Amino acid sequence: MKQKFCFFDFDDTLIHGSSGTMLIRYYLKKHPLGVIYLIPMAIVCILYVLKLASFNQAKSATLFPLNRMSEREVQAFFEEEVEKHYYPHVIEELKKKKEEGYVIYICSASVEAYLRYCRLPVDAILGTKTVIKNNHYTGKMIGKNCKNEEKINRIMEVIKNHNLEIDYDHSFAYSDSKHDIPMLKMVKNRVKIDTKDGHMSPFIIE
Repeated sequence: MKQKFCFFDFDDTLIHGSSGTMLIRYYLKKHPLGVIYLIPMAIVCILYVLKLASFNQAKSATLFPLNRMSEREVQAFFEEEVEKHYYPHVIEELKKKKEEGYVIYICSASVEAYLRYCRLPVDAILGTKTVIKNNHYTGKMIGKNCKNEEKINRIMEVIKNHNLEIDYDHSFAYSDSKHDIPMLKMVKNRVKIDTKDGHMSPFIIE
């Protein structure tokens, strides 16, 4: 069955800024002594630049706060820190589309470990996955980074499981980045988000 979809990126699309950076800042504000964990993070990131460590290792290193935060703290991070950075008019656009009968997916390279606390009226949250240990989401990344073509794979997997088909002509996708061109090409209506103020305009793909 054909269905109208709206696909939203998250960082610099629904919010202003990087949620990953917000996570580190939030953790260090609550746990100042945690600054010591920046050292191994920096080392792994340097090794990645030198091609001596994998991307998954580097991204996992930047997610170190998740290994040390309780589920309640992670939820508080999202509600206290991330939500205040929402672009109000983009959020209103999302809610309007939901009221108009669109199926709404958030598809982001940010991790599901904290995106799952999103309280927006969305039908699916597709983010980068991390290891779950003893019912706790850790910062160890698994699988592929949910970016570029991987967003298509994740979206199509969910759509297939629901026996749906994208109504290309009437569906929308929203992003700030050229990295999302594969996702944007899945629909006819493409919206670019300005990272300065969240201004929306047509996303022209050359």
